[in-house]
Amino acid sequence: MQLPQISICGVVDFNKIDPKSYTHVISIWHPNPNLERFQKQVRLGFEQANILFCTYNDVETLEHSIQAPTSNDVGAALDYALELPEDAHLLVHCMAGISRSTATAMAIIAQALGEGSEREAAVTVREIRPIANPNRLILQYADDLLERNGALLEAAEEVFGPSLGEINKGWS
Repeated sequence: MQLPQISICGVVDFNKIDPKSYTHVISIWHPNPNLERFQKQVRLGFEQANILFCTYNDVETLEHSIQAPTSNDVGAALDYALELPEDAHLLVHCMAGISRSTATAMAIIAQALGEGSEREAAVTVREIRPIANPNRLILQYADDLLERNGALLEAAEEVFGPSLGEINKGWS
């Protein structure tokens, strides 16, 4: 797999980008009663793009009863990336463009660059999206699927510091 051109943003950044410049989009949403309406808007805004929709909350543990990302969700994004053409321009977005989208992009970059590239993948995400703090549960699943033996999580800790889940521990 060749590394595609990748952009990362949040929904709040849609007015700052040119939707026509993207050939492929991974659109990550949280479960929401308005989800169908939001997805329709994405389809209209990126009408020329091939879009993969993912739906899960931005959580880093499975101890809550809310819809967490699963290994299947992460696997679907990695499989989607494997099918990208050489000239693809991939946009990965979530609500804020900080956690879910950056973790997904980091996993895709590590997959494209191969084993031993985990730190490079993290640094690349940091360069693309300076406010990044990748979701560690998504990275754990990607680490398992890509058989990286903890290297994705170690790279995230080194490059981004504590996870948002760790930083926000105890907040209610």
